[in-house]
Amino acid sequence: MTEPNPGDAPDADAAPPAPAAPQRSLGERVVSATIAIAVAHAMAKVLGLVQARVIGHYYGFNEVNDAFSLAFNGLLWSLFLIGEESLGPAFLPVFMRAKEKDSEEAAWRFTSVLLNLQALLLVSIAGLLWVYPDVFVAWFSKFAQKEGRSDLAVHFLGNMAPALLGLSLGSLTYMVLNGYKKFFWPAFADAALKGALAFGIIAGQALGLKEDALVLGVLAAGATKLAVHLWALRDKLGRWKPSRALDDPHFRAFLALVAPLIVGIVFAKVRDYYNRYYVLSMIEEGWLSKNDFGGKLYSAVSWLIPYPISIALFPYLCELVERDDRDSMGGFLTRSGRMLLVVLLPMTAVIVVLSVPLAQVLFQSGKVGAAEAAEVGAIMSCYTIVLPAAALEMIFMQAYFSSRRTVSVTIIGMFFSAFSMTVSYLGVVHYGLRGLEAVMVVALGFTVSRWLKTFTLIGFLKIGGLRVFPALPTLSFLARALVLTAACALVAHAGYAGMERLLPAEPDKPQPPEPAKRELKTGEVPRLEKTSFEPPAAAKTEAAEWEGKSEAGMRVEPKSEASAPETKPARTSGLKAFLRAAPKLALPGLAALAVFVLGCKLLRLDEFFEMLGFAKEKLKRRRAKAPAPE
Repeated sequence: MTEPNPGDAPDADAAPPAPAAPQRSLGERVVSATIAIAVAHAMAKVLGLVQARVIGHYYGFNEVNDAFSLAFNGLLWSLFLIGEESLGPAFLPVFMRAKEKDSEEAAWRFTSVLLNLQALLLVSIAGLLWVYPDVFVAWFSKFAQKEGRSDLAVHFLGNMAPALLGLSLGSLTYMVLNGYKKFFWPAFADAALKGALAFGIIAGQALGLKEDALVLGVLAAGATKLAVHLWALRDKLGRWKPSRALDDPHFRAFLALVAPLIVGIVFAKVRDYYNRYYVLSMIEEGWLSKNDFGGKLYSAVSWLIPYPISIALFPYLCELVERDDRDSMGGFLTRSGRMLLVVLLPMTAVIVVLSVPLAQVLFQSGKVGAAEAAEVGAIMSCYTIVLPAAALEMIFMQAYFSSRRTVSVTIIGMFFSAFSMTVSYLGVVHYGLRGLEAVMVVALGFTVSRWLKTFTLIGFLKIGGLRVFPALPTLSFLARALVLTAACALVAHAGYAGMERLLPAEPDKPQPPEPAKRELKTGEVPRLEKTSFEPPAAAKTEAAEWEGKSEAGMRVEPKSEASAPETKPARTSGLKAFLRAAPKLALPGLAALAVFVLGCKLLRLDEFFEMLGFAKEKLKRRRAKAPAPE
């Protein structure tokens, strides 16, 4: 959108104009764009957590959820992210340069070529996934071929494949909207995607589709995202042409930028897939989906705070690069990084302390009991530690992309991706860790690698002559920020411990009740006791197998209580679980918030109040623009 020029002379016969609004600073424009993105992303992430809660409520942590996580969150979403993360950094600088230095028509000619090729490629990939889903599941998982998870993953992948068209075409339309500095609608499309997925699952369950409700939700999500983008671009769609002009100079410039990016991003997606899906498909049922849920909050906070800032920063960083204003760029990146750290360091510490009640508030419902939600909370705490590093990585990656330094960032990313995969391999494959231990090792390996990568990115920028995070001021800032972080964590811990004593946790109630247990003599065959309910078929089969082995003369070891037939928790009332866990989360959280605000004042961490000032100024401008009542 073109801003009015306050220097334009008024017409002689016109009425005296209202005083011209002062030119907004770069910081104010970025904050304005960030607020628009953050509002939409807040909706997306809230709906994303609702989506996870809905899936957990209906399916729990079992073979259905594991298969869905592998097929959609693993395979399809990884393919989507390869396009999402490579198109944006390479497309937007070329699009903006073509639009501003040549013409809008030239920018759309290049966009049309890219969009047409992308559509052809996506149709081919979706077709392969639809025809050969069994091959892809066999290649990209360690599910046993006769295991229920494998069959379900094949079914999900083949039927969900068409959703890739809407998801990935939306990656390009997202960046086209950003090129026009329209930030709200592309971000709102992500919220619509999550809402459509959750609504599709609920509607599918109401229609009796059972597991296929997940398929309905995914197909609805892919179509919804693209539909929102096309509606937001409705006045520009006439510029699209069915062009295949591969000799377009802007298209060639795009290829030069995207080639090294794709290599690095593919490697990063291989890392994520290997860590979160391939390796964890080797261990017991349920842990793959628990790990998936454990990363939800980290992802939500990343997309809610640092990601909108990085998206809003990118067009303006491109402008600074074009002007070769390195001092402004370095100072602005430093200020943005400090603003993120002053919020995210204390927030991370408080989330780690309150991870168990937070997971119970978010996920305990239906087939997810308190104990399983607590396990998700432990995993969540391991992923959450990465938040400050991930935030800095997002904004400093934009500095590399805006200056078209894609090779160095690719090499750095590949090195630390390999580091993370090595940790996962050693923990799960070499040392044979299982259950919660295996998942926590994978999560912590990911976290450590991201911290090291962030330090390396900043270091190479400093070596390249960009003045970011000068040593002495940064040390002073970090010392004060860490004192504030420790104070917030201690207050949250004390508050949580007090609430635990006041409101002890309610244990999961098993349904059906467990058979009475008694001590077994050496060599005795365990049998199910007579009860008022019919034992499950699985328990009958297991008892028969034990007896057959004993009659054949084999030595039978008695089962311990830990290996007795398991009973699943009763379905949990989501509302009751929420009401029991919410006070343990809310009161310590509010106490930590009060300490945070007071600490920022006492420790002179002005970055927080500066952010509040930008937000207030944004609200004032909006009120000033609002039409006066007649």
